[in-house]
Amino acid sequence: MAWLKEALLACLWCSMVWGLQASGEERRVRVATLENYPPFCFYREGVERQTLEVVPPGSDAVSFQGFSWDVLRESFHARGYTIELVITPWARAMTNINQGNVELLFPTGKNLERASYLSYPKTPLNEVDFRVYVSRDADIVWEGLASLEGRTIGMVRGYNLGDDWMQLDGIDKYPVNSIEQGFRMLRLGRLDGFAGYEINWDYILKQMGLQGQFEKLPVFGSSKEYVVGLTRSPGTPHLLAEFEAGMAAIKENGTYQRLVERWQ
Repeated sequence: MAWLKEALLACLWCSMVWGLQASGEERRVRVATLENYPPFCFYREGVERQTLEVVPPGSDAVSFQGFSWDVLRESFHARGYTIELVITPWARAMTNINQGNVELLFPTGKNLERASYLSYPKTPLNEVDFRVYVSRDADIVWEGLASLEGRTIGMVRGYNLGDDWMQLDGIDKYPVNSIEQGFRMLRLGRLDGFAGYEINWDYILKQMGLQGQFEKLPVFGSSKEYVVGLTRSPGTPHLLAEFEAGMAAIKENGTYQRLVERWQ
């Protein structure tokens, strides 16, 4: 009766957590994120980059910033948590959550494969639209994703582009290591297109000084992105519930709206 064993473990974990709170022990959560995902999560310029930051309530990360980070930080701080923030490339962040090296991961899109082993709260951190960027003289006549058949389309390694994209055959899905690399390859003609998230891709194009140099094919999907934990971990339900409670608190006191206005 595996379900009974898991339920008992979850109850034991929650009892331990509440016992620590009652005894005045510090509340901590260890969270992984990716290093280059502006404007949601990214390093500050001119500051030495750190891969681990400990952020107590009322403080901010020294080397890290972004809208999704601010929302997560304020939500857990509203519940009295100190956050241990682990910053890595996305593939390593996924490995960290899968191996149990961290308790939570953000910001994480949802698809069928991830939903098989990750638990999601009700409230997302942010939302993105999926588009394919192409050269201005591209000869692609858009009739949905099938229009890309026979093409080489770049995508950042490990990023979620929805179930329709995952199930699409007939195109060469070329993995790249960063958004910047994808756009450089597209500019050089080594890719027929570069699939990604409109808000983030446009932000990077502005940073690279490449606005207006590419066309965007119509939106082919979208995804809300969340803070998530392993379904098999007994502590996940409690931590996600704490995030939800913190998010509700910062929406009620106006903090969330101030963050939205800051990052618009």
